[in-house]
Amino acid sequence: MRMHQATCLMVGLSLAGGLTAQNLTQQNVERAQTIISNAVEAYGGAERLNAMNSLIIRNETTAIASGQSRNPGPPFDRNTNAGLDAIDFENSIFVNQARGNGGGFEFDNATIINGEQSYQLNFRAGSAAPIAQPDFNTSSGPFIRVTPALLVKQLQARAQTAHYLGDADVDGNSHEVVAFSMEVGPAISLYFDKQTHMLNKSERVFPGFGLIEYRFYDYTTIEGIPFNGRFDLFVNGDSNLERKTTGTQVNVDISSLTELPSNLNQVAAIEPDPLSLQELADGVYLVGGTGTYAMFIEMDDYVIAVGGTAGIPDRISELRNVLPDKPIRYGVLTHHHNDHILGVPVYAGEGATVIASSAHAEVVRNNAGDGNELKLETVEQRKVLEDGSRRVEIIDIGPTAHSEHLLVTYLPEEGILFEADHFAMPAAGPVPPAVSSTRSFAEAVARLNLRVSTFVSAHSPKPGTPEDLQTALSKPVAAASNR
Repeated sequence: MRMHQATCLMVGLSLAGGLTAQNLTQQNVERAQTIISNAVEAYGGAERLNAMNSLIIRNETTAIASGQSRNPGPPFDRNTNAGLDAIDFENSIFVNQARGNGGGFEFDNATIINGEQSYQLNFRAGSAAPIAQPDFNTSSGPFIRVTPALLVKQLQARAQTAHYLGDADVDGNSHEVVAFSMEVGPAISLYFDKQTHMLNKSERVFPGFGLIEYRFYDYTTIEGIPFNGRFDLFVNGDSNLERKTTGTQVNVDISSLTELPSNLNQVAAIEPDPLSLQELADGVYLVGGTGTYAMFIEMDDYVIAVGGTAGIPDRISELRNVLPDKPIRYGVLTHHHNDHILGVPVYAGEGATVIASSAHAEVVRNNAGDGNELKLETVEQRKVLEDGSRRVEIIDIGPTAHSEHLLVTYLPEEGILFEADHFAMPAAGPVPPAVSSTRSFAEAVARLNLRVSTFVSAHSPKPGTPEDLQTALSKPVAAASNR
């Protein structure tokens, strides 16, 4: 009898718990839908948002290079550029144009996503490269994420993925927070003011990278829809970008922006870049894909890994197909920029010693799982690793236009030099004109009398030669850049 009563009690508690969870879930869904409905009305109503098929927004941007400055600490470099974004939802067309400079780079580029007529344009090089596999959602996602009216339009369309997170204070005002999943990328959390129902803040978290926060200000109503006049972007709490809108056009024809300029030369198509391994010399491997690469050097009893960009675990796994047993003893970092230190905890997990510039030691430790336990060796000017089979020189060639200190890895016998962010060969097409970082890199190689036959980059699958470098240095900027 007592057992029967206990069983009934447990079943009752289980049912009550289930009902509570069910009610909580239902309340969460209903609350999210209410918030979405209020936001849709605040942004002009469902009819206007649905009818907003095309949009052009011109902007001026200041990038505060908190994780990309020439030096690790403040004051951080400030770089400016101007551009536009244009979207046509009905025809899945997206156009981005950007012109400016920063970090040792001068750029004047455009991306056109328009089905089979998709191109990557480089006006400085005077080239147009077809995009073999264009992706409208991936390409337009960054624009949508910084345009509240478009975020609300997409939130309305994808309301079934939304859920209520809770209330939060933003600048002294109470906000309701809803999260939803876009077509591509991590979920995004939207902060709507309880009184105005306007979107004032959004957030996303990238594993291994951190918190990306967007703040929206200065709304102006255009064609019945509120558009923010500016937004700020923060990375892990640090100010990273400030953008001001200089012009907004709603439901206009954007086809003229998709026309290929006649003064550009069409070059080879941009193909997908899957993970791959290539042997540069006996026991020297370049491994990577999707624009990030690491070099692995086989020594007698161990391996030296060079480069710390995204995807290091996958690159190590690919290496294990040819070197299954030798441990990685050293992981060499080129410089302190946040996209080049992602490999620190991975190398630490391998039991490797991380090698970095002395000037970057603090940044490296801060990005390790446990900075106090990290095995770290620093380089002032040059460090040599060698055994009976090979000599490896790690050299600080700084200062350059990109970083005050920059480590390259040089194999004098093989004539191979690995660098980052200074001389990346295009995967297809001709060598473009040199930018400031390329020129300072070439000057450093000449000054140090490094006899290089093969240049390898952290951002290209294609090695370069001294002839390629000379071509870049001597090539004039195309007239198309003066458009």
